[in-house]
Amino acid sequence: MAGSAKWNCDRCRSERLRVLEEKLRIAHAQFEELTQSNKDLGERLRLAVNGNDVEKRDTVTAGSRIEKSLVLGDSIVRNVGADKSDMRIECFPGIRTDQLQKVIQNRDLGCSETVVIHVGTNDVRSSRNLDYVMGDVYDLVNTTKAKFQGSRLIVSGVLRSRGVSWRRFGVANDRLEWVAGTLGATFVDPNSWIRDGDFGRDGLHLKRSGAVQLAELYSRICERGIKHQMVTNN
Repeated sequence: MAGSAKWNCDRCRSERLRVLEEKLRIAHAQFEELTQSNKDLGERLRLAVNGNDVEKRDTVTAGSRIEKSLVLGDSIVRNVGADKSDMRIECFPGIRTDQLQKVIQNRDLGCSETVVIHVGTNDVRSSRNLDYVMGDVYDLVNTTKAKFQGSRLIVSGVLRSRGVSWRRFGVANDRLEWVAGTLGATFVDPNSWIRDGDFGRDGLHLKRSGAVQLAELYSRICERGIKHQMVTNN
């Protein structure tokens, strides 16, 4: 055959296009996270110039006392609980489940009555085998239990995002619920609380309305656990 051009069937071309579109979507999400990280760095620099403490990263509120609730997760939880004085957010943009486990092992995150971990978003979008993801989640929950002994642990399910099927998220959350139940943690699926209009243009991160909704969900589930513990102790 003359020439060096390669022929591909319609199915192959369609699959290549799908892969390229997925790579473009992931690159766009990473760009959004990098842009936000640069904004955060600029704010920290401004605080440093003014003589304020800049070592709190994305922490909304902090203190040496035992807090009511601590939320750990990726950039999706960044603005969750910004208006709640009893909720502290530790946000690690782009973090995966195995990386969050190392953070919890190695950092002093204080004490809290309830710990919420938002897991799996980055893993489910980029990993083909959910069994590996669930193994990492199992280790993460075990590590969190050991680190926060006496705290109530809540596992927040994977939020849907553009470009990933509902079926995949459903399967992932079913497995997360099983892991949480097996290890004595509480599982909560946030998808019923977040509307399509609560997502930003990238179809991944939350608008302010979505952050408010997610914070309200966490507050309710944390308060419910505290009341249950009071009744049990009495």
